[in-house]
Amino acid sequence: MTMASVNMISVSIWGAALLLYLIFFAWHENWRGPLSEAEIAFYSARIDANANVDEGQRATLKKFMRDDTGRAFYMVNLLAFPSGKLAHPDSGASVSPPALLQEYYRPFIKKMLARASYPAITGTVVGGYIEAWATEANPGWSASGLVRYRSRRDLLTGVTEASFHDGHAYKRAAISVTFAVPIESNGGVLMSPRLWVALALTTLAALGQVAYLTLRAG
Repeated sequence: MTMASVNMISVSIWGAALLLYLIFFAWHENWRGPLSEAEIAFYSARIDANANVDEGQRATLKKFMRDDTGRAFYMVNLLAFPSGKLAHPDSGASVSPPALLQEYYRPFIKKMLARASYPAITGTVVGGYIEAWATEANPGWSASGLVRYRSRRDLLTGVTEASFHDGHAYKRAAISVTFAVPIESNGGVLMSPRLWVALALTTLAALGQVAYLTLRAG
């Protein structure tokens, strides 16, 4: 095999890695900027039509739309499960609160993954408040999660779909107390997928080239 052929294969390996990263990056980032006035009106109409959203939530969501920066954000979730088993809302069968919550979560996260939104970290609460003041007593928090959303548009699209409200009944039944607060990252040491996906693809491409050269030499 000529040197030109070897170089072509090397270019193909690294070119494929670059192409995969560009596809990932195109999916992962918000290219549409902040919500437009037309989009705000559209989502506001959907929110107003939902009888399960109270006036306080409507006001919060509309301000959330108006203040859109176009950046990705994280939703900080805290939730408490009721003790013991629950009756399934559909079948009446006995089910644990975490298992019932999964019936809401699995369909929801599949749709959100298509919009580059995913759990950044989830975990079980392992103690009471280490520090707290001017706040209500701990209601017995069970778990917490940090969910990344590509944009406010992606969140609003998901939570205003009719199918979301069907599954939301499972969440309401499974959780006794909860709150969710959106934050935008100002820094930190957790590695973004922008970095670890690039590192993973670089490593695979390097290993592919080494394997090819090893086989060729043999």
